[in-house]
Amino acid sequence: MPPVNANSVPFQTYNSWPGIDDPGKLRVNTPQIRVAAKRLEAHLEDLLAATEKLNRPEPVAFGQWDAALSFQPSVEAGHQSLADQHSRVLHALMSTIKKLHRAANVYDANEVDLERRIAAVDKRLSVQPTADLGGHDPSSAPSRQVPAVPNSLNPDGRN
Repeated sequence: MPPVNANSVPFQTYNSWPGIDDPGKLRVNTPQIRVAAKRLEAHLEDLLAATEKLNRPEPVAFGQWDAALSFQPSVEAGHQSLADQHSRVLHALMSTIKKLHRAANVYDANEVDLERRIAAVDKRLSVQPTADLGGHDPSSAPSRQVPAVPNSLNPDGRN
């Protein structure tokens, strides 16, 4: 059977076929998904490059006076928290990129390279990767309840 020229059939004929652009149905536009995945990969590259700036300050940077020495554990705890959150963002972004690649039927070695680089960041920052990207361990949270502050992500100030 010879190929059908799309211009030889009136456009409204195609639109009346069942299954084409059904309202309420999901339609995957793989080129747009590939573009979104590429943009996220570029953001991931930026975050991987920013990792070089996440260095823990040396103890000598605080000096030897009493207030500085008592401040040092807080700085180290803050650095560890920042490193943990940075790692979570890297892993969540990689997970999203993988899902986009699967949705767009893109499978390549690029994911392997990005995963290797994220693992190197985790090792350098002494972070344990986690599969739980949604929250943190409640046992490590402070015991006092802090009221939520309204902001752009939580306009009502609800927990």
